[in-house]
Amino acid sequence: MTPTTHGTSTATFVTVSIKNKHTIARLDAVSIGPREAALIATEVSRMLTNATKGKCLVIDLSRTNSLSSMGLGLCVDLRNRAVDAGLRPVIAGMNIQLTDLIRMMRVDRLFTITSSSHDLERLLL
Repeated sequence: MTPTTHGTSTATFVTVSIKNKHTIARLDAVSIGPREAALIATEVSRMLTNATKGKCLVIDLSRTNSLSSMGLGLCVDLRNRAVDAGLRPVIAGMNIQLTDLIRMMRVDRLFTITSSSHDLERLLL
C-alpha cells in the first residue's frame, strides 16, 4: 500500500500520511517553536479526527534538529490526541540532542521510541 499524503504544505511544517493503518506525521521544520507547533497541531489534529481506526501515530523527527518548550509540548499534545483516538504514540528519527532532551524531560515514558529506521519498519508492518 502506498502512503497517502493528506497535508503537504510548506506553511504547515508537517506531512501527514497513512501507511498500513499507521498515521505518520513527518515534521518538516528544522526547529519547532511556537509558530510551527501551532500549525503542526492543527494539521495533525484534523487528520486524527478524520482518520478511521488505526494502530499508531508516528511522530517522525528525522528532519528536526531542535525543539523549544512549545515543540516539546506539541509532542505531548499529539501523544494525548493519539491516545484519545485509540492510537499508540511513537517517536522516530530523533538525533542525539533530541533524544537527550526527551529523556531529560522524562517525555520518553509517554512514547514508544524507535532508534533506527529498521525498528520503525518492523513496527509499521
